[in-house]
Amino acid sequence: MRHTTRALLAAATVAGTLLFAATATATAASVSEYTIQAEGQARGYGGVDDDGLRVYACDTNPDNWGVRTHYTYRNSTGGTATRTVSDANGVTTGCGEQNMARSTPALSYQVCTGRAGADTVCSPWIRL
Repeated sequence: MRHTTRALLAAATVAGTLLFAATATATAASVSEYTIQAEGQARGYGGVDDDGLRVYACDTNPDNWGVRTHYTYRNSTGGTATRTVSDANGVTTGCGEQNMARSTPALSYQVCTGRAGADTVCSPWIRL
């Protein structure tokens, strides 16, 4: 009995150490996300993750309101430019997204919603 208890204790210690090591070495992606609401309902969300390398817009409500994420990015000439990623398919699977190059990451974004591509309600511009 004493040997069984020691063996179980040793196994638990090793398992706990391995779990801690795996958790300590895992790195989480940085994410900045904004949920957009209009007329008292959540319409969807948008944001930027992976240090400005992926921009996305997700429409989560089948209400004919689309969601757009406008974003600024560093362009190839060293200046900045603005583009938009959209999703207007309601709860249908899939979101709009744009992958960015490390040399041209997203710098800021704004999430908007409205019917027929209109920006009826928008978040403030969010800097990364």
